[in-house]
Amino acid sequence: MKKGITLVKSAFLMPLALSLVLAGCSSNKSTDTGSSASPKNTDAVSTQAPKLKPAEVSIYYPGSPQKDVALVEGEMNKILKEKINATVKINAVDWSNWTQKINLMSASNEPFDLVFTASWDNFSGNIAKGAFVDMLPLMDKYGQDIKKSINPLFISGNTLNGKLYALPTQKEFASQQGMFLLKDLVDKYNIDIKSINKLSDLEPILQTIKDKEPDVIPMWGTSNWKQVLPYESIGNAKVPGALVKGGDLKVVNQYEQADIKQYYELMYSWNKKGFFQKDAATNTDGTPSAKAGKVFAQWSQLKPGADGEYNTTHDRKVVQVELEKTPFTTTGDLNNSMLAISRTSNDPERAMMVLNLLHSDAKLLNLLVNGVEGKQYVKVAGKDNVIKLPDGVKAGDTGYTPGANWMFGNQFLNYLWDNEDPQKWQKYDTFNKAATATKALGFTFDSSNTKNEEAAIVSIYDSYREGLGAGVLDPAKALPEMNDKLKKAGVDKVIAEMQKQLDEFMKNKK
Repeated sequence: MKKGITLVKSAFLMPLALSLVLAGCSSNKSTDTGSSASPKNTDAVSTQAPKLKPAEVSIYYPGSPQKDVALVEGEMNKILKEKINATVKINAVDWSNWTQKINLMSASNEPFDLVFTASWDNFSGNIAKGAFVDMLPLMDKYGQDIKKSINPLFISGNTLNGKLYALPTQKEFASQQGMFLLKDLVDKYNIDIKSINKLSDLEPILQTIKDKEPDVIPMWGTSNWKQVLPYESIGNAKVPGALVKGGDLKVVNQYEQADIKQYYELMYSWNKKGFFQKDAATNTDGTPSAKAGKVFAQWSQLKPGADGEYNTTHDRKVVQVELEKTPFTTTGDLNNSMLAISRTSNDPERAMMVLNLLHSDAKLLNLLVNGVEGKQYVKVAGKDNVIKLPDGVKAGDTGYTPGANWMFGNQFLNYLWDNEDPQKWQKYDTFNKAATATKALGFTFDSSNTKNEEAAIVSIYDSYREGLGAGVLDPAKALPEMNDKLKKAGVDKVIAEMQKQLDEFMKNKK
């Protein structure tokens, strides 16, 4: 395994690394690279608005609906009307209803435009059933600013058979699994976070919180904790079939491995000890409890300054703890946060124009992710790209705190909050370069030949996922039961197809 993402496809990555450095270092200076990473560069190439008919472009993403969304839409529309004669309608869908809502909208041919998607959100399955349009022709015509700022490797995880089905957020392209812990309780109980190297190290700490902090949930029980295990999913993350990070290229059913059995046994034990929220298998949205400061430990995918981003929208602060000591770059990191254009869109061209502006117009993007200046934030004197809360306003109480920076556009255009590291973007670059690139980087599984099996498999997995992950189901019984049902549904056929396609990919890659 080669250490360092810069060793993989270096011809592609050198310009991307350069663009990230420029994103962190540039101020008023323009460059001759065509990068739009600097927040100062807000003059995106625009279509002649007067020649375009009025259009409304909807944006759907998973998250909590925001009170002041209409105010934000109004300010965004001032820019969009001038540049592309369009308006935008922002639709946040609660996480607990997200998958069902979007699947129903797509199946019923309900018109909608830009929609969040990800490898862990059935991206490959949605491709197989034709839910998204091919964006390449649209990007060639209406996405010139995107093409200037994004590296070809960055979209390799979203292409299949020469078609581009979604465009990733420009952000970190490596990941590190870990958790957030409430900082005041870490300090109160003198918890040495450096002593936490694996999930089981949390047990005595969680017991302390349970015994001494009755108003706090020691740990939010969720299937997401499974991600701290060293597996790289191939295709839909809800479908078994994974590579061991740092291992060989043999696709395995991770739910038949010893470490996942041990993980589920630990979750079952912790739930019985009362470490998790009540009704953990059904009470799956931890956002309200976390925003209220009622959760001590929660899973998170980490990056430099992840706790700082969290703390801008939460009044009770957290610190981050890395359980995965080495960051990895997988295909899943290239397609873990994207926007696609629905096949039911009435105006895919205008949707692409909006997407292009989210990757190039800093003012528009910051309205979407941070809200309206003077209402949700104010700029720090003398620092155009640093913002803070208005005087007397608490984090999370501004009327618009979607916490969805990582879902949209070119994150390097985002303003920094005054409590964030001013070197954040440079540290992103260092983080990316330090990551270990997995051998299968760039491989995208085509599930066309197994979509029927996958539909049944996802249904089975979903019926066990939270029960096992939140320790409600006894893994001694439920895990072999789930695996038996998966085999009957054709999981071995799917894994064999994954292996076949991966072998072909590696043969052509050499």
